[in-house]
Amino acid sequence: MIKKVITDTYEDVHFSDKYDAYAVGVMLRELDVRSAHFARLPLAADVRDFLKGELITNSLYSTASIGRPDIDEEDARAYLSGKKDALDETQAKFLINIKRVEEYIDKTYKTFELTPENLRKLHMIYIMDTAEGLPGVFRTGQRQEPSRDYTPPKSSLEELAGDFCRWFNSGEMLDKHPLVRAFLAHYHIGMLQPFTNANGRVARAVEAIILKQSGHLYLHHSMAQYYRRNRKDYIKAFIKNEKTGGFDMTPFLSFCLDGAARSYKMLTDTAVSGLRLIGVRDHIRMLRLKRSITERQQTLLDILFRYDKPFDLADLLTNPIFSGLYKGMTENTARNDIKRLKELNMITSEDGKHYSFNRFVIG
Repeated sequence: MIKKVITDTYEDVHFSDKYDAYAVGVMLRELDVRSAHFARLPLAADVRDFLKGELITNSLYSTASIGRPDIDEEDARAYLSGKKDALDETQAKFLINIKRVEEYIDKTYKTFELTPENLRKLHMIYIMDTAEGLPGVFRTGQRQEPSRDYTPPKSSLEELAGDFCRWFNSGEMLDKHPLVRAFLAHYHIGMLQPFTNANGRVARAVEAIILKQSGHLYLHHSMAQYYRRNRKDYIKAFIKNEKTGGFDMTPFLSFCLDGAARSYKMLTDTAVSGLRLIGVRDHIRMLRLKRSITERQQTLLDILFRYDKPFDLADLLTNPIFSGLYKGMTENTARNDIKRLKELNMITSEDGKHYSFNRFVIG
């Protein structure tokens, strides 16, 4: 369904849901399989911690860095972990507002409706207490930083936002695949640029809400990283759409769906890794129950499981992490422990001197 709108300054604006049904359909079928597979995986404690911690931190930083490339990743992480002097005041406000939007999404996504008022709310949170402009105020003139590749509508943005929301909430659009709806919302808000700034952030926030509403609870966090890492292609996807006249959504949808497929692969690999680690822990316990390893060797494996760095014989004897195990014992004892754990394939070595814990011991 294509909707055309003529603004009060006679600009021709349109909203489109047209795309290559075959090409997009193939990608959607792959994503449905990937998301269903991920949804069926039991999430180990380590994986839940990652999804609630590291993944969100990566997402917050990625969203921030798209808008403010001057924010260093380590500084952002330090600030989010409580080191308040890691960022200057402007950077800190920018990042904390992104975090506030994420909290707002978590609280409201189940009941959120796409309306001009809710677009304003998202914009208000993003730029509150910053010098970016007027919070929640629709643009009434041309963008101050025009793009050489695309010129958004110059007027009637509040009315256009209302037209877009009505089109997006129509029965025909509600029948679309949720991923298509999420990415179409992202594109059209980005195309309209209804505010003087933060339009990309608002567009991605709406995308995130629609994804969460449809059961894709973690996907938007990974998508934020995808947009950051592929920023040039992200911009090109918008431009390619506009070169079709803005009617064919295939370029932008293909870019986003590719990112979603990559994201689900990463999320699934993370979940599977968590399950593997549970299996490895159980395997260590079983080796001890069968008396295949000594209590000291079990303790060493437990340490190596957490240490997760290469080590050598000298480390076992001198590194404080290990040395307590071998206090009062000979070097030969440590050497024999290494030999036994190699026989059981619990540790591996390429040069015969440096060893690593084998997290793939059970496949």
